[in-house]
Amino acid sequence: MKKLLLLFFVLLYGLVDAQTLVSDNFSALNVGNIGTDVTGATAGQGNYLTFNTTGGTNGGNSNYQIVTSSNVTYGKNLQIVGSDAATGTRFMWKDGLNALWGGRTAGNNIIEVEFDLFTGAASTSRNDFRVIIYSTEATPRIIAGLFLSKNATISAVDYVNVVRGLALATSGTTTGLFSYGLGTAASPQIVFADNTWIRLGFSFNKTTGAIMFKGPGFNASVTGAGTGLDTGEMDFVSAGGAANTVSASAAFDNYIIRASSADTLLSVEAVTNVAQFSISPNPTTDIVNISSSENINVSNVSVADLNGRIVKQLKFNNISNVQVNLSDLSAGMYMMSVTSEQGIATKKIIKN
Repeated sequence: MKKLLLLFFVLLYGLVDAQTLVSDNFSALNVGNIGTDVTGATAGQGNYLTFNTTGGTNGGNSNYQIVTSSNVTYGKNLQIVGSDAATGTRFMWKDGLNALWGGRTAGNNIIEVEFDLFTGAASTSRNDFRVIIYSTEATPRIIAGLFLSKNATISAVDYVNVVRGLALATSGTTTGLFSYGLGTAASPQIVFADNTWIRLGFSFNKTTGAIMFKGPGFNASVTGAGTGLDTGEMDFVSAGGAANTVSASAAFDNYIIRASSADTLLSVEAVTNVAQFSISPNPTTDIVNISSSENINVSNVSVADLNGRIVKQLKFNNISNVQVNLSDLSAGMYMMSVTSEQGIATKKIIKN
């Protein structure tokens, strides 16, 4: 089934009061164009807005699409096609993150962003594909982000599918946006194969300014210059790239934005594999049964809609077989999180 491992809430329950602000796996959207224009004026599918800066000859709505992956684990996802020139940056976002961040639980001053990224086919394009967060300032600044460059020359060395970090930081007497290699001193750049899905994440600590970057083979951090800034928006972005003449595409899926009081970014130590639980029937019209062949005790089950809103929450007295009645929920797709002594696992549930 599509996206059985959609999301892992990966900290031991009760240690950190992390809260989901926004999440989407794009399954509820229709295959085809997302936006209705590229001016950012009118929201399209899923209330997403799209905007192009001037540049390139391929600047239409078709550059932002919901497509179906050949990998059944990912199903529907967001594909962005970059510019065929050095200019022509594409932006896609959803309004409202500033209000959600403003209403977060007191003390949850770390914003964490995680997402799956598909590196795309081999190409000579110099497009960049980014996920970034902006400040709420009158003139918003990029606070932090991660980006994939299809082809980049760094310190006279050419790289394919290199992933680097972005941070608002200070170097010497200059404060601005800097990019960072995420590997070791001996091998600072992190690269991935073509046509590969990878899970990436970054975070920003409003209290300390610290910015973290995590992904396969890297766990890096920088001291940012954004202490005290609030987050107003998260964007999916494609930039043309210096001297670029060819467009490329990349895809995004399963993104989640959290507010937390401590680092939970892409943790793996406390992950409970969702395969350890049997959740059936799925789809369902009313009752779902949750059981574990390994007798893992369940203490809590929560159900969230695709906007991250908790619509049902139940507590259990640490038993290994539980039932949840979903008959009071509207038909649609939900995320069911099962909390046990080993952690939290999340699975997609379809309510008919």
